[in-house]
Amino acid sequence: MNARLVVAAIACLVLVAVGLLARPARYEVDGLSMAPDVMPGDVVITQPFPAADRARRPERFERWIVDRPADERALKRVVGLPGETLAIVNGDLLADGMAVLKSPRVLAEVGIELATITAGPSSGRFDLPPAEVLDDVPFATEVNRMLVPVNDLGIAAVVRTATGAAQIRLTGGGRRVTWRPTPHTRGCFVAGRLDGCFVATGWKLPLRAVAGGRGCLPAAPPTWAHEEAWPAGDADSGSGWSAEIDDPAAIVERVWGWRDVHYRPADGVAEWRLGTGSFLVLGDFPTASRDSRHWGPLAREALWHRLAP
Repeated sequence: MNARLVVAAIACLVLVAVGLLARPARYEVDGLSMAPDVMPGDVVITQPFPAADRARRPERFERWIVDRPADERALKRVVGLPGETLAIVNGDLLADGMAVLKSPRVLAEVGIELATITAGPSSGRFDLPPAEVLDDVPFATEVNRMLVPVNDLGIAAVVRTATGAAQIRLTGGGRRVTWRPTPHTRGCFVAGRLDGCFVATGWKLPLRAVAGGRGCLPAAPPTWAHEEAWPAGDADSGSGWSAEIDDPAAIVERVWGWRDVHYRPADGVAEWRLGTGSFLVLGDFPTASRDSRHWGPLAREALWHRLAP
């Protein structure tokens, strides 16, 4: 009997220990460095078993809680991996001389939503007129900074289709992509210039609209359906974008523009060579972030916990 009690007690202790180890860590965000998706006062949660992150290799574009040199911990995004040479050129991030393309999910977290063009039950053509877009943001109007033009822009639309003959076309910079969605579905359709590429994708959304986060895209997928080179100096992404919906019975919920994060060098340094155990981390709102542009690359030991998606 005593042996059974001992075994039961040990089992309970093991379960308690596993439960404690599995409990995600919580971190309260201070500052705007990871805006717009994470704002001051937000409480972010790590993956389960956060201690296991110490043995895990960080991947590009993951968000990690890191040790800042001679300071408290902070939330940053991993952008550079061991052995790479990273550079910031015209607002884009280059790894070993090649632009690093963000996925739709990452764009949803770092991108800024521009003005909504329309909303309501209608079809037809909806235009984002040609305009210079600057790296301004609506959540930091009190921050004194010089604004610069942004090259990576695009358009998005949420549409409820009615017929099987519906077509949705997104056009900009002399490029066009066309979808024929299935009837009676609700979907998001996105196209634009991003990290030296023309990208586009579309995906189904729940039929009933749900409150979204702060991202510039709703419930974005992990990959682009279409990618093609869009070199710098080619057709201007700011020359205007349009969405055409050919379905008289469609409901166009929203059509809006978006822009990518525009990275800026700091302290006159725009290139970093990473050692075998070093990572480059940046904030999503460069103007308000102190990160590897100021400290330099971080050792693996400085990356503590990976944020849950």
